[in-house]
Amino acid sequence: MKSWITFLLLLVATSQTQAALENTTCKTCHPVIYAEYQNSIHSKSSIYKDAVHKAVWDKHPAKAKGNYTCAKCHTPSDHNVMDGKSKLADNEIQQTEPISCQQCHKIQSVEKHVKSNKNILTTKPKTFFSADKALKGTKVEFKEESHFFGMFTTKSGSPYHDIDYSNEGYYNGDSCMGCHSHKQNSKGFVVCDLEVKQGDSKESCVSCHLPQVQGSLANQKESATHAFHGQSIHNSTPALLSKYIKLSVEQNANGFDVNIKNEATHTLFPQPLRLNQLRVSIERDGKTIELKTESFARVIGTDGKPSMPWLADAIISDTSIKAHETREVKYDTVLQKGDTVVVKFGYYVVNPKAAKKLNITDKSATEFIVLTKKRFTI
Repeated sequence: MKSWITFLLLLVATSQTQAALENTTCKTCHPVIYAEYQNSIHSKSSIYKDAVHKAVWDKHPAKAKGNYTCAKCHTPSDHNVMDGKSKLADNEIQQTEPISCQQCHKIQSVEKHVKSNKNILTTKPKTFFSADKALKGTKVEFKEESHFFGMFTTKSGSPYHDIDYSNEGYYNGDSCMGCHSHKQNSKGFVVCDLEVKQGDSKESCVSCHLPQVQGSLANQKESATHAFHGQSIHNSTPALLSKYIKLSVEQNANGFDVNIKNEATHTLFPQPLRLNQLRVSIERDGKTIELKTESFARVIGTDGKPSMPWLADAIISDTSIKAHETREVKYDTVLQKGDTVVVKFGYYVVNPKAAKKLNITDKSATEFIVLTKKRFTI
């Protein structure tokens, strides 16, 4: 009887938190993942935590009309905004969990559209999707069984939700493509397209951006590792993703080449505001010789000049590195024996020129972030 009362209380608590902060319940069983989430880009995707998103929104023509057109991907947990019942508001949901755990784990499928894709959430109550190769194809429900004439009780599953391990999108990364695939503006111009090629690789969004790290998955299910949920371009990205960028140096009679091999399943930094750079220097006789900086970016605009995404109707230039591409950059400096070539490959969250126009001063967005660095001694 006592266990049933506890179970009913859990259900009541779950229904109450779903109406407000959906993640409140999640942290009870998943404290490690919940802590990681606090530093993730998903927890900071609204204008109240993302300085870049706010700067762009402040200049968007839809702001004057009170029509927040970014809610579908930036604040889906605020159901009032999503349903069009209220305007963008500085509320607790948008401050702390604009993209909640439930929003990602309830994606049943993704509808593909020309303008942008759409997440279709399951309507089955208490059903979440997840990935576990050992349990693939199964569904785990909460069970409480008595043994030895009621003297012992064992529990399996979660009292908060069932877990469906059969959704292929959580293994191949397709569940991420509702928001992370492409975006077309009102002019019919594709502002951003990651050009994802997951089918051509063993890697996927999941294996790269949700890698297995040390720590138990849940209190009720002890495990050595769990999928990392703290991914953000502002913090842990370099350490976790640098392994997908391979740098090499090839010496020749006229100088040397630096090769950048992109082993990721998508184009590197094709978002309009990003700026990707290769910085190379030579350490020789106690001195450092700085060589030219090579930039990679997808520049969009109007009438041959860069413009805001909603105004753009053409690609001005595109030097971004595509999925599985190896880009060669030539240098005409002849190397000498004993030289050390220092190669840094990284990015700006916001191109410094764009940051100045948007009045963005947040260091996490305006400072150069080294994704990977290598030293080659000749």
